[in-house]
Amino acid sequence: MKKTLKLLLKMFARTARPHLKAYGLLQTAKVFNRSALVWNPGNERILVLAPHMDDESIGCGGTLARHIACGADVTVVFLTDGRQGGARPAGSVEGLEIGAIRKGEARRALQELGVHKIEFFEAADDALMQSAAGLASKLRQLLQQVRPALVYLPFFLEEHTDHRAASQLLLDAMKGVDLAFDCYGYEVWTPLFPNCLVRIDDTVETKRRALVHYQSQLAQSDYIHTSLGLNAYRSSAFLGGTCRFAEAFCALPVADYLSLYTSYGRSR
Repeated sequence: MKKTLKLLLKMFARTARPHLKAYGLLQTAKVFNRSALVWNPGNERILVLAPHMDDESIGCGGTLARHIACGADVTVVFLTDGRQGGARPAGSVEGLEIGAIRKGEARRALQELGVHKIEFFEAADDALMQSAAGLASKLRQLLQQVRPALVYLPFFLEEHTDHRAASQLLLDAMKGVDLAFDCYGYEVWTPLFPNCLVRIDDTVETKRRALVHYQSQLAQSDYIHTSLGLNAYRSSAFLGGTCRFAEAFCALPVADYLSLYTSYGRSR
């Protein structure tokens, strides 16, 4: 497995680099200068796949805020209903109230980031893989409606099964669809091997404020501490103290991203 994973990492770094250079991206410093490039988000049409309500802010909140500042059109789709996560209020109906609470938190978090287009797919929390085929037509319709230039989603090597299922859902949805866009795999629970980094010094406080709205999640774990800690670590790719916080991605054209995902799946 380790050998296969190493080969896959080398493959996507080699595949993505010419694509990233074509977009005028800058090389990073130090050991990252052979594998990762720095990218400045712009006013692209964006679709974000978030398996859970908070994944979008943890994984790419600072980058989304930078997109919004440039006038980007951003749509976030939450794939699951959220009823399995978060702290239950005293006397709450199992699952039902926490799902509603998390939707309210998500709306406030996205308002903080400047995102106003939100979709809820309502798949069963913690069982997204089982729902992927059934949701494919719904996502296909949304892709054709938004016609994104970029799709953000959890990278397919994430440990959480719902996070990995987002890539399967995208694979199913793209069958028979003639769309070309770039996939930006983001990290939530599992640090990835990045080929793209985004400085978020100017938007890290916006990201922090967005995360504060997820109180039902923060009651269980301090995601602000852990996610911003990872963002601080990612700044180590920049020399001279030029960056304090960064978000990391695996950026690939959709065909290459899905090809790597299916190759990984066959190797397991």
